[in-house]
Amino acid sequence: MKELSVFIDESGDFGEIKERPAYYLVTFVFHNQADCIEEQVSKLEESVRSSGFDVEYIHTGPVIRREEVFARYSIDERRKLLYKMLNFVNRCPISYLTVIVDRREATDKIALSGKLAKAINRALSEHIEFFSDFDRIIVYYDNGQVELSTILNAVFSIQFSNVEFRKAEPQKYRLLQAADFICSMELLRIKRDENRLSKSEEHFFYKPQELKKTFLKSVYKKKL
Repeated sequence: MKELSVFIDESGDFGEIKERPAYYLVTFVFHNQADCIEEQVSKLEESVRSSGFDVEYIHTGPVIRREEVFARYSIDERRKLLYKMLNFVNRCPISYLTVIVDRREATDKIALSGKLAKAINRALSEHIEFFSDFDRIIVYYDNGQVELSTILNAVFSIQFSNVEFRKAEPQKYRLLQAADFICSMELLRIKRDENRLSKSEEHFFYKPQELKKTFLKSVYKKKL
């Protein structure tokens, strides 16, 4: 039986827009279970441990902004940690899609829910041949946002009869962390194109063209 795992992460929320422009992103990371990633996971975890990091979850946003458990690490240490995640993503046999909704076109929960549902449905439909190659599809999401959980259940259930949903904690699934990483990179791409990277983001990616040529270019190669 051919099984596809789908790991999902989002950026944004259904609340009031605090800044303009603003976007809501949903990233889907796809992994054919026939492609073993135990070696890649082991190498990542050993590399993290051997470098002296005491972290379960490589949470990209907080790594860049020096938040949460990452506050105790220097910028050079945090940059090293993010490069480890980039290398992990590069080495894994995965692909991804990111759906983006401009919040200026969806100013309340109802409008955002409708636009997200349509955008996700359209993205899945455009790659229906890819999905049809699998006997079972398992969707992993941490149910962090109830509204998105509802949309995902509805859209996937309509599109596929062979889908199963599982609540998953990012600490236990490196590919959920990969989805978080890719989603963050897609948001950084938008902010870079609009010349509005934050001070912490500019400080973190201080080398000229590093964000574009090293991170964004590498990630884009994984796009479905």
